[in-house]
Amino acid sequence: MHSGSDNLDDLDDRVRDIAGLITHITTAAAFADRTVRRDRNPESDTIRLKVTQLTRAVGALGHALADLGEAVGHAGALHQLAASPRSTQRSESIESTRALLHARIESARGRLNITGARLHQAADRLTAPPAPSRSTSPSVTTPHPRPSPAASRTR
Repeated sequence: MHSGSDNLDDLDDRVRDIAGLITHITTAAAFADRTVRRDRNPESDTIRLKVTQLTRAVGALGHALADLGEAVGHAGALHQLAASPRSTQRSESIESTRALLHARIESARGRLNITGARLHQAADRLTAPPAPSRSTSPSVTTPHPRPSPAASRTR
């Protein structure tokens, strides 16, 4: 039976990762915001959108970090339960606490996946090439060469 120590080591790594992301993204958003406020960039609207997307991501990361904080508490409870005398009640408590631990980890994972997908979509919109302008004049089509038949293979 696991004491929760393995979970604590893994959670420690994940908490550090997310805390580092929060710091990194907050710093990037603050830098971009300062750039816009100083009006040094002609693409201010795009930068404002980046700041908005980054700060939304930090909010979601904070929620994921809170989920992991609760998971740490459950891992600590498992650690304590492992040291208690064996009994039916202990086994039930371990199962219940383990389920709570996994629920918090899954919640954090889900939040991170959703946040990553949203950031990815936002980045795609920010870097998408501008749509070609539509003109009212008739378009000229470029002729496409006809595909040639594939050469037959002989063995």
